Amino acid sequence: MPNYRRFNPDGRPIFVTFVTHERRHWLQGAGRVQLLMDAMRRIKAMYPFRHVAHVVMPDHVHWMFVPIGAASCSAIVAAVKRDVTWRLKGSADSEGPPYWQARFFDHIIRDERDWQRHLDYIHFNPVKHGLTPCAAEHPHSSFREWVVRGVYDQEWGRAEPRSIAGLDLE
Repeated sequence: MPNYRRFNPDGRPIFVTFVTHERRHWLQGAGRVQLLMDAMRRIKAMYPFRHVAHVVMPDHVHWMFVPIGAASCSAIVAAVKRDVTWRLKGSADSEGPPYWQARFFDHIIRDERDWQRHLDYIHFNPVKHGLTPCAAEHPHSSFREWVVRGVYDQEWGRAEPRSIAGLDLE
């Protein structure tokens, strides 16, 4: 198996995508999403990071965060996936492991334009996949938080933003 080396930038945002095993749709439903979000909060205590944005889809997660201090992207993602796996193993409604694909995709955000493109990509993803007609209607994303901050209008995302045209990070 290859030994991937990941660059750990100090204080720079990282966009990650991690996918369920065989793209099974076990991340559906508020309970499963809450399990994942709770795992992120627990892991933040062990490996500090600043949560920027997320979207949870039935078979994958897009997440942007900034590792703090010595915390590495790989350690954070592995710990979140491990935490969710441990909690699912004991549940009666679980399909059984494996739950996740072994690896994940990561991208270090380079500049303000790159940051905005990835933020748009995260929040437009449910529309792209036909789950909702606009970003505001998907319940499992940070979009509403960004509306409150004034970055997006409530009606944003009914059509693909020019910033992400042709960008495919699945």
